[in-house]
Amino acid sequence: MVRRALLLVAVAACGDNAVLVDAAPRDVPPAPDAAPDAAVDAPPGTPDLKLIPEEMAGTLILANEAFGGGACEVIEGCVGGPGLRRLLKFDTVTANGGTGDLVLGAPPADGASDATFTWSACHGHHHVTGYARYELLDDTGLVVAGHKQAFCLQDTQQVQPGAGSRGYNCMNQGMSVGWADVYARSLPCQWIDVTGVAPGTYTLRVVVNPEGALPDADPDNNVFETTTTL
Repeated sequence: MVRRALLLVAVAACGDNAVLVDAAPRDVPPAPDAAPDAAVDAPPGTPDLKLIPEEMAGTLILANEAFGGGACEVIEGCVGGPGLRRLLKFDTVTANGGTGDLVLGAPPADGASDATFTWSACHGHHHVTGYARYELLDDTGLVVAGHKQAFCLQDTQQVQPGAGSRGYNCMNQGMSVGWADVYARSLPCQWIDVTGVAPGTYTLRVVVNPEGALPDADPDNNVFETTTTL
């Protein structure tokens, strides 16, 4: 019987793991420096979060990685337990195609959480709460689900020609109109743990802003699906 499990997938900047099998990650350009008042000066309008299929479809890989019991990936549920795990890795690319910036601003003080940011004691930084959900499905339904908490929403990649960045970064989070935030598969926890899942053909589904916690003009473009073989 296919193992069914619920995994908490969290973007991390640390972790006690050793890569055993992997492919070279694609290059992601650094985000521009943030202007101190970028969130205050954001233009009016409504953001439209949307996934970019052509930036995601060719990024899926399977990798085996080993994790110690004290790794943040284990403690925060990115993997089902310590030891050797099989991971389905992929990029998540979310663009803002709306008429206004997505403005989250600065996270609260270390150790504190609020409605938007959750403090991660293991990682030593905040996560954006409820940013995206990852699902692996077969022809009967859900096989494995993952709930991704983004570490830092920022202007990583220009997707609309001529679009200017307002310099959102980890200290002043958000996404300018015409820019995208890229979570590359090389980042810790940018995966679904498929350890024990039977070989076969599956559908990977990524849903950004699944609970509608962030302002978003068109939820209909928040879903990406692609077929993958384990």
